[in-house]
Amino acid sequence: MKTKPIAISRDLLKIPKPLSNPAAALIRDTIAHHGITQIEAAEAMKISKAQLSDVIRQKKGVSANLALRVQLCFDIPGDLLTRLQAQFDFQKAYHSKNKDLRTEVRAIA
Repeated sequence: MKTKPIAISRDLLKIPKPLSNPAAALIRDTIAHHGITQIEAAEAMKISKAQLSDVIRQKKGVSANLALRVQLCFDIPGDLLTRLQAQFDFQKAYHSKNKDLRTEVRAIA
């Protein structure tokens, strides 16, 4: 006999609204810590200045490829950057204005 699943309400305060991308901030702060310019960092990682600038200004997210390049260049774990990016993306999606998702999705469990 199957029992009907009980919906567990979520406290919106437990999933904070993101203010800024922590992965991008970590990259920006690391570049500043080493006393180099974004241009020098982009050249060292063999990416375009525009790509690095877009990530730091939070116009684009940190890709797995960029995370690996940052790891090889600055010895910051790439998996840390990808986890920070994923958490930021989840928080952004959770607090998005598109609340229709909650009515579209049918709970099974």
